[in-house]
Amino acid sequence: MIILNRNVEMLSVEDIIDDSRELNIDEATEYILAIPKFAEKIGTENLKFIMEKLGDPQDKVRAVHVAGTNGKGSTTEMLRLMLTESGFRTGSFTSPHLVKINERISIDGRMISDEEFILCFRKVMKAISDNSLKHPSFFEFIFAIAVLYFAEQGVDFVVYETGMGGRLDATNIITPVVSVITSIGMDHMQYLGDTIEKIAYEKAGIIKPGVPVIHNAISHGKHDAAGSERIDMPDATHYENGDVLLKKKAAEVISRRAEELSSELYLIDRVDERVSELSNPVFYTGYQKENASTAIKAFEVIREQLGEEVNSSDSDADSIILRALNKFIMPARMEKLGKNVIIDGAHNTDAMPQFLSAAAEMIKREMPERVYFIFAVSNDKDYRGMVRMICDAALFDEIFITTFNSYRKTEVELIREIFEDCLDKNRSDEQRESGINDLEKNTDKKYRPVINVVPEVKECLNTVFSRLGEKDLLFTAGSLYLAGEIEAILK
Repeated sequence: MIILNRNVEMLSVEDIIDDSRELNIDEATEYILAIPKFAEKIGTENLKFIMEKLGDPQDKVRAVHVAGTNGKGSTTEMLRLMLTESGFRTGSFTSPHLVKINERISIDGRMISDEEFILCFRKVMKAISDNSLKHPSFFEFIFAIAVLYFAEQGVDFVVYETGMGGRLDATNIITPVVSVITSIGMDHMQYLGDTIEKIAYEKAGIIKPGVPVIHNAISHGKHDAAGSERIDMPDATHYENGDVLLKKKAAEVISRRAEELSSELYLIDRVDERVSELSNPVFYTGYQKENASTAIKAFEVIREQLGEEVNSSDSDADSIILRALNKFIMPARMEKLGKNVIIDGAHNTDAMPQFLSAAAEMIKREMPERVYFIFAVSNDKDYRGMVRMICDAALFDEIFITTFNSYRKTEVELIREIFEDCLDKNRSDEQRESGINDLEKNTDKKYRPVINVVPEVKECLNTVFSRLGEKDLLFTAGSLYLAGEIEAILK
């Protein structure tokens, strides 16, 4: 019997497959979340054996496959909305969950019920046990539950978001009707490679022979993707991960792979004009405009494949697209909780500049008296690069360093030392440019926020709220794990 670190007795395999024993969603969740502590990642061969014993449910529903570094979740949900708005019953498989594990598996925006989750959980475990198969990894197990559920529910489409990579990802056992690769940046480098070319190669691993590919290749320079002047981070060349060059190199890798597999490639290099017609305030930020443009092209390619099968009384693509995107909401993407608390899931050096740019725009518009920032980060991220960007932006009066409940958490004292070192270097360099334009505090070369360390998230929130005035703003970013814990506490 497996024991959790916090001394909670876990289910055994016998408990799970015993139909006479009642299970609840908390027990199932505890078991699945503990899998990284005892099951190794063993590739997709074992998963294929499990799927075979379940009747290969992944082959019974048309699928769309979404990979990339940033924007996967948003692009998945936008495309799901378009398909649902077209009249198709559409599933979505996403990660991570913010509050409840059921969030990862949904049909038409309704997450799987506890009862349905447990039923599929048991069926997958029985297939493993009855056939003496190796235990799947954490992500493989949830994916197996999802594909079984979608097949049993008889959905028309499923939009699958990859986990970390693409080529070796559990989701890559599917053959989609369209492959989508969102923005690519430097992330998960110890797993995917230490260059943009290596990372792009892993993402391009989802491309299947003859299957169309859509890739968001929009890069960020002095102007945003729509061509208008924007509040921006310092020149991208200041960072090792210069965005324009990275996006160009990534696109070249994807283009070569698509050509090798005779897969038609659609490169998205600018924002779709229809996005400007949206009334949804979510699309005030540049990166969601890019995600929408990527989803729109994927939807159009699917519609071309469907021909007369378009299952809607309203067959006008433009109206479907606009209706769907105006319904789009995404937790932890510049999400405003209450009057002055903004939650964002920016968790790498590709997403952090976009978060900081959006935060700067909000600060400039609302002119708060003080700005607070809560930060936590996973240990597999380029957290030094992220901290440098935060320091250069010079947006926050007080920064609170915390952590979250995950084996991937980073020690708070390490992050504090990196902040202090970065701020010391900034303060001593009189030639350094001032970060984001037009903010008074950025003209102060001596800018130095107060750095606080409060390791426990709930205590950190209580501390910040004890100081947060009605005319102040609080931002949180650095990890979707952090966003999830804060959402659970505040909601």
